[in-house]
Amino acid sequence: MTEVVPDEPAERIARVRNRGMWVIADQAVSSLANAGLTFVIARVVSGEEFGAFALAFSVYSFVIATAQGPCGQVLVIRFAGAARATQMRAAAAAGGVAVAAGAVAGLLTIAAGALVYPSLRGVLIAVGVLLPALVLQDMWRTAFVAQGIPRDAFVNDLLWTVLQAVAVTVLLVAGADRAVPFVLAWAGAALVAALVGARQNGRQPTFGTAARWLGDHRDVSLPSTLNALVILGAVQLAFVLIAALGGVDAVGALRAAQTLLGPLNIVGFAVASFVIPELVRRSPPRPQLIRVGIAVSVVLVVVDALWGTVLLLLPDAAGEALLGETWASARDTLPAMIAFTCLTGASVGATAVMRALNRVSYSVWVNAVLGPLILILSTIGAQTAGAPGAALGFVVAGASVLPLCWFLFARAVALGRKESAADPDDRAPGAHTPKETV
Repeated sequence: MTEVVPDEPAERIARVRNRGMWVIADQAVSSLANAGLTFVIARVVSGEEFGAFALAFSVYSFVIATAQGPCGQVLVIRFAGAARATQMRAAAAAGGVAVAAGAVAGLLTIAAGALVYPSLRGVLIAVGVLLPALVLQDMWRTAFVAQGIPRDAFVNDLLWTVLQAVAVTVLLVAGADRAVPFVLAWAGAALVAALVGARQNGRQPTFGTAARWLGDHRDVSLPSTLNALVILGAVQLAFVLIAALGGVDAVGALRAAQTLLGPLNIVGFAVASFVIPELVRRSPPRPQLIRVGIAVSVVLVVVDALWGTVLLLLPDAAGEALLGETWASARDTLPAMIAFTCLTGASVGATAVMRALNRVSYSVWVNAVLGPLILILSTIGAQTAGAPGAALGFVVAGASVLPLCWFLFARAVALGRKESAADPDDRAPGAHTPKETV
């Protein structure tokens, strides 16, 4: 009997496709859960309460993106191709850093909440208390994708979504009409998911290795963190100035428009989350890197444009069913926000390849230009034309830096990978306690 030899290339393609499907499923669950919560809050609270929630969610988004530098980005860029045991230790060390980062950010958020208007105080304090859990849960999700087991990320996010849905349903039955209880339900469910994530990883977060981890991986974490601080700091400061110039309702309108564009985040984040670790594991040749970068951006722009067209054709009755009284103001910002989303999609392929090549500093250069432009142009737009003007400012800023982004992509591909460690396992001591050995 002749032995059938498995088709290894076919099996490899099947494994990659399987991982890609789980990444998409995970991003779908996560993004749709956040969108669902936003829709619920928009329908049951006042415009001012929804604006407060939007500000609290912006704080969460900023902290998560900043913590990705020393946690998730290190796991993806440095440990995606490591042995499973090394990946588990690295995730545990990154988990300790994530909790510490969330705790520091939480204290700052609580302090800010004590100083702002009473209408904003409650949601800021609520999200501040639970920021460590929110950051840790997000870190587990990135860790599982980097380890090549995105199904575990999907399971964890699904658990968070189910618990959140149950808690929100209870609040609706009880007649809750303020943002704070819903924020507590959302973040409290994340706490349970974060604890389950530690069980999935097989190792609890380790806190004694945080300083060593940060020192060993500062060449990745510092530019990644600076990247987030530059762009998100500018965006969140812009939101504060927009609220001051155009009112809290203007921030709510922008946030509502972003929620309608949420399905595009599913696609964009899923593609980037999948492409980066796959490129790190495979180290493809230069021509393939170029094709991947261009293909990713082209696909995302087409998808963004198609979904944007659907939203522009959405009847008012359908919009009001989703967003309530916020729909009217959100609708006015949609054309510009769709254009900005397309511009962002056009840059994803370039930035994904740059990150896979450990050229994170190039993204910093792009955002060092983009951040100030967003801050200046959106503020001017808000002062002259309210929320639609602010959205137009985002568009002009995004269009201005796109050529620079692709120029740096070409430079990164030409230079190739920046080797900062001979082997991922050689850096494993930063991912475990001193008593352990690799």
